[in-house]
Amino acid sequence: MDIFLELTNLEIPAECCTLETNTGNRIFYRGDKKTPGFTGLYFRDENNFFAIYPSESGPVIFFEGKEYEINKELAISLLKQGKNRKFKIEDYNIEIAYTESPYIGFDVWSDEIDVDLFFMIEQRYKEQEFYDRYTIR
Repeated sequence: MDIFLELTNLEIPAECCTLETNTGNRIFYRGDKKTPGFTGLYFRDENNFFAIYPSESGPVIFFEGKEYEINKELAISLLKQGKNRKFKIEDYNIEIAYTESPYIGFDVWSDEIDVDLFFMIEQRYKEQEFYDRYTIR
């Protein structure tokens, strides 16, 4: 796995991040990515940094300095109460409480208007297309 990854903020496409996976160091910047193609996505707020990126074995998440593999058997959920959200991956004891972003995106493939990174993961992690996109070949 690469030590340095270049990621894009799903909600703010002009914001990017270089993540050093072995230390957790992050450098945020605005502008175009330097690495072509899909390299991964991230979410950040004042309390959390969460990233998802492709690997040779499929999607990997980075949270609190650790890498975790995503698979179809995980128990992943997203609870929405107004603008407050709670994303959980029970198998890894990951829970992220956050507030809906004002920059939230629109997904033409979804019935939902407010699609963020956690909604995308929760809705798609059981689909083969998700694993195809997040697997380096």
